[in-house]
Amino acid sequence: MIGMTVRRFAFAAMAGASLFGVAQAQVPSTAAVDFSYSPVTPGAWNYRAVSGGAEAAFVDTSGMTRMIIGCGTTTRLVTLSRVSVMPATNLSIWTSSGSRSLTARFDPSAQRVITQLGSADTLLDAIAFSRGRFAVMMPGGPALVLPAGTEVAHIVEDCRA
Repeated sequence: MIGMTVRRFAFAAMAGASLFGVAQAQVPSTAAVDFSYSPVTPGAWNYRAVSGGAEAAFVDTSGMTRMIIGCGTTTRLVTLSRVSVMPATNLSIWTSSGSRSLTARFDPSAQRVITQLGSADTLLDAIAFSRGRFAVMMPGGPALVLPAGTEVAHIVEDCRA
């Protein structure tokens, strides 16, 4: 009787562990996502000089700005700003050569989640030279898959000059 109870308990424990493993495997991880063949958000990059630097803004086909990448020429910092009404404490960047999660802050008045990188950061090269697209993700929001345009490379060059 005791042997049978122990076997039932062991079977139940193994079944529970097996179910836990399956549930754990189904949890999506942004690090494991490959956006190589994901559709790019329709729209275009626009480059412009601004006071103290330059910026490239991605505007979707409805005319809404979705992402801004800017350079402060005196600070040599590149600012990545994802337009969002939702706060987030990080932005994850996917490129064809790698991914990285960056600490960010939410600016409620501008409705943007913002992070900054030094102009020499290799992630900027990965973004500028990503094969056709890069993605910007934040907790609680959909991934924004953007074309890797010449405007983005221009911002990086401006910041390094």
